Amino acid sequence: MQLARTERFDIVVVGGGSAGVAAGVAAARQGAKVALVERYGFLGGAATNALIMTYDGFLYRREQPEWAVGGIGRELLDRLAKFSSPVAPVLSPNRNWVLPFNTESAKAALDDIVLEGGVAVRLHALLIDVRRRDDRIASVVVADHLGRLEIVADAFVDASGEGDLSALAGVPMAYTEQPRYAASLCARIAGVSPEVTVDRALLAQIGAAVPENERLATLRADGGFVLRLPENGDLWWMGVDVLTDGLSSCSQSEGEQKCRATAWAFIRQMRRIPGCERATLVATGVQLGIRETRHPMARHMISEAEALAGHRVANPVARAAWQLERHDTPGRPTMACIGGEGFYDIPAESIRAVAVDNLWLAGRTVGADRAAFSSLRVMGTGFATGQAAGAAAAMALQGRPDYAALKAALLDQGAIL
Repeated sequence: MQLARTERFDIVVVGGGSAGVAAGVAAARQGAKVALVERYGFLGGAATNALIMTYDGFLYRREQPEWAVGGIGRELLDRLAKFSSPVAPVLSPNRNWVLPFNTESAKAALDDIVLEGGVAVRLHALLIDVRRRDDRIASVVVADHLGRLEIVADAFVDASGEGDLSALAGVPMAYTEQPRYAASLCARIAGVSPEVTVDRALLAQIGAAVPENERLATLRADGGFVLRLPENGDLWWMGVDVLTDGLSSCSQSEGEQKCRATAWAFIRQMRRIPGCERATLVATGVQLGIRETRHPMARHMISEAEALAGHRVANPVARAAWQLERHDTPGRPTMACIGGEGFYDIPAESIRAVAVDNLWLAGRTVGADRAAFSSLRVMGTGFATGQAAGAAAAMALQGRPDYAALKAALLDQGAIL
């Protein structure tokens, strides 16, 4: 079918989360004309659409906060201070350094960084088709309320999280067995007195009081993760898990409904605690926080053994410093620390898809087995792999595909290698 609307760019990035924003900006800084396609009306990915209000993976798991990710991700953190309080590291109960932030500030800061970088943003644009020519993608087709739009380009970056671009382009998928890692509902809770110390012990007590017939999803036995937001005293809570394939409307609808019902059952019990009588949910994510769906095959799939050993390579494009955090069973995540220097390298081959020559991978689509993936999937690492994928795609179009040139460009953009 002939499409009425067509646009032409050098590079198309699909997905406007941490990885997609970094990919778009990095490619534009290398001189490429870039389109960034995002299905929601704002950027940020899970940070904003799933209300995940901490950036993880920016810092090593050490006694004092030290940066593992620099570049565009760090620039974004600095820009957040323009809209809200400066971002400062907080040590989580699992001894990881996390960076709490305001989601509305993140939306505005992300707009700033892509517009300043000259990236053409296409919000409210859902990827629905890919057109290939031999072993290359020729164009993508997106849908909006006006109809279909074909975007032609020379190179593409899959930062969709779910591997939508890779799947439509025919990239083979690994680890297709189900179930996937559990998804989580994130919530903002208001109305809790500042006099109340809200910690995991209290949350576990409240969760244990929820009647069994109201537990449609899984309440974490340890209470989950909670922090009090500095700007208004609300609570941010991640404590409800559910299994979903993360792809089909049927599975996702069931998961969303179960999680919301369970969260409200939790709130009803919370109101029985002195100082929490006025507790209420004031926000949940536009969608569940999905951890795992598709795994596109890359030219190198990082292994669990490599991650646990803190493996170093000769051609790194990013560092992954978040521990291996698996969610095989809802409500019971398991953790394994990275050895060596507390991080492992992500090699250049892990951001290149197999079977399609002009497709780069970023964020949750980076090539890894399921265990290594449980570490590199977090947003801080997503900024780093996205920056690498965008820069690499742009430099390949300029006839500079060698690693030495890519390394120099990434270091010039402030990346940590």
